[in-house]
Amino acid sequence: MKPIAYIFFFLGVAGFFYGYETGNLLVQTISKPIPLIVLIVSVNRKSSYNILITIGLVLSLIGDVLLAKAVDQFLFGLVSFLTAHVVYIFAFLKKSKKPALLESIPFYAYGAILFFFLQSHLGDMRIPVLVYVIIITTMFWRSFVQRKNGKLANLAFIGAMFFTISDTFIAIYRFYEVFPFDRELTIATYWIAQYLIYLSTTSKKLNG
Repeated sequence: MKPIAYIFFFLGVAGFFYGYETGNLLVQTISKPIPLIVLIVSVNRKSSYNILITIGLVLSLIGDVLLAKAVDQFLFGLVSFLTAHVVYIFAFLKKSKKPALLESIPFYAYGAILFFFLQSHLGDMRIPVLVYVIIITTMFWRSFVQRKNGKLANLAFIGAMFFTISDTFIAIYRFYEVFPFDRELTIATYWIAQYLIYLSTTSKKLNG
């Protein structure tokens, strides 16, 4: 990513946090999409893996807009991010199609624990949240399986881990109970996740 791209990325991050802390909804809404736009523009789309990651970033950007406080379309945002995770799954499968079923156990165990912890608070959102938990858990698992394809593939796994943490934060404060710095932690871990996943596209040797 070029230096100017980093400048815009961090301006977007700083702008969002400034808008959030000062209660300026306009600044929040304008700033929030900027980091993802920078990542999308920066991806070298000369491989099928990179194209899939780009599609995932675009779908995530749409989700960002839908979940923005000024828009607040949670269900549609959920669908957009769910679709992004599906695309990321296909991207990671391009790196490794190894079944690795035993390796999936701790990931699905985490998803099951999270869902059963939340289920009594979900109401009509129980099925959508269950589907989402299954998909993001699968994405996390497949990122783990492909991590042995090099250092940048390992960054994709760490990015998926941060994505799972971010979505866990959302689930807790949205359906269970707010906690100190919940929004700040959610968006910070989300941007770290997307940046690390973006980094997995930056090596020609890695991308098939």
